[in-house]
Formats: sequence, C-alpha cells, structure tokens
Amino acid sequence: MMNTMAGQTEGRKDSALDRMGEREELLQICYWFLGEGLGDVYTPKALAPFMNQQPDLISRSLQELVGLGDLESADKPLGGYRLTDSGKKKAGRLFADSFSDFQKQGHGECDAGCCDGDDHSQCGDECALH
Repeated sequence: MMNTMAGQTEGRKDSALDRMGEREELLQICYWFLGEGLGDVYTPKALAPFMNQQPDLISRSLQELVGLGDLESADKPLGGYRLTDSGKKKAGRLFADSFSDFQKQGHGECDAGCCDGDDHSQCGDECALH
C-alpha cells in the first residue's frame, strides 16, 4: 500500500540516502552469506528475512547494485545475483567498518595482537600499550 505523503511505502522512507543505506546493507548481507558458506547466489526471497522488507523492494535494490557494478546476474535456473570482484571488495570494507568496534580488544589488552600478557617490551609502534 502506497502512502503518498513524503514518498513513503508502508512507513518506509524512500530518500536517496535511505536507498544508499539499503544497498550497503544488502552488500554486507551478501558478504556475510558468502563468508558463512551459505552460498554465493542471492535472491530477494533469501535476503528478505535479513532486510525486514518485501522481496520486490529488495529486488529493486539488487538491480541498482547491478547498475553500480557491485552485483551481476548469476545465470542459474532460479536466477539471483552474485557479487562482482569489485562488489566483493566494497562489501568486505563495509562489513569490516560496521563490525570494527566489536573486534577491538578489551580495556588494557593489546589491540595489535603483539603482546604476551603484561610484557610489552617486544611490541611495535602500533601497540597502544607499548
């Protein structure tokens, strides 16, 4: 059902910034699928549970990603899309950026992974505890 106020569909904004965010989220989900061994072909139906959107809206975003060169048609009997090489790199960067805060060491632990316990004498310049 289309709400004509402010270009919203079922309470969802449809600004250029929102569309960009959706495309980036889709790329990250595709990258996650690949990394988890869930496959390298992505369909709107498979992505719908992770996007909280209808498959037709996801399909639109997937087509936009094809136009940007991040995805390509999978040429399989069931259709779908695959990450291009450049799309995989972009998706990997987005994924890493989104989860970088979760991958940091705890307070007082070496961020660079070069320390063994409390001995920081062998650490390089990248170690904040050195």
